[in-house]
Amino acid sequence: MRPLPTPNGRPALQLRRLAGGLLGAVLGYGLTSQLPEVPATLLGALALGGTAQLSGRTVDPLRWWALLGAATGSVLGTAVVLAARLQASAPADHLMGRALTVGCFALAGGLAGRRLSRDALRGSGHPPRELLRSASALTTGIFAVLVTLTFLHSGLDPARAFSSRLSTALTILVTAITVPGWLIHLLDRPPLRSPRPQPDADR
Repeated sequence: MRPLPTPNGRPALQLRRLAGGLLGAVLGYGLTSQLPEVPATLLGALALGGTAQLSGRTVDPLRWWALLGAATGSVLGTAVVLAARLQASAPADHLMGRALTVGCFALAGGLAGRRLSRDALRGSGHPPRELLRSASALTTGIFAVLVTLTFLHSGLDPARAFSSRLSTALTILVTAITVPGWLIHLLDRPPLRSPRPQPDADR
């Protein structure tokens, strides 16, 4: 009689990841989307910077995905607040608020790029490529859920308008995050050492 196969725990691991990402995303989005523009911006930037600082020290899948979900949910919540502000105001209004939003996320992106660069050099934590890929997939999933819920609640035209505004605001925030983060990552890398010349064996 053959022994039963030993379970490898893969479904349980996927469940922990899903639960962590969902919990963090709901918490981050629920908080930032209900705040005014400036508090939402500060909370979203703090969540992003805090996730970059703690992600390299967190090994547990539930906690790691909860941090990632909180960061992506906070960015999406801030994007919703920014999109609503842009719709309700004239183009010349609230220039300082928009500048503050972009500046705070640029600062958070620069700090995140520096931390991820240092973690990559030390070989600790999750590789930055894995973190960015997971954050991108989680952001896309949350975006799709928000648009679908808007369609179910209000119909096709409001969902289309909401999707367009949210996509524009999210593009602005992601650009503000990634450009400084990538530049800091490039500037923070140590210079490549040229190989030392080998002595000629014929001499």
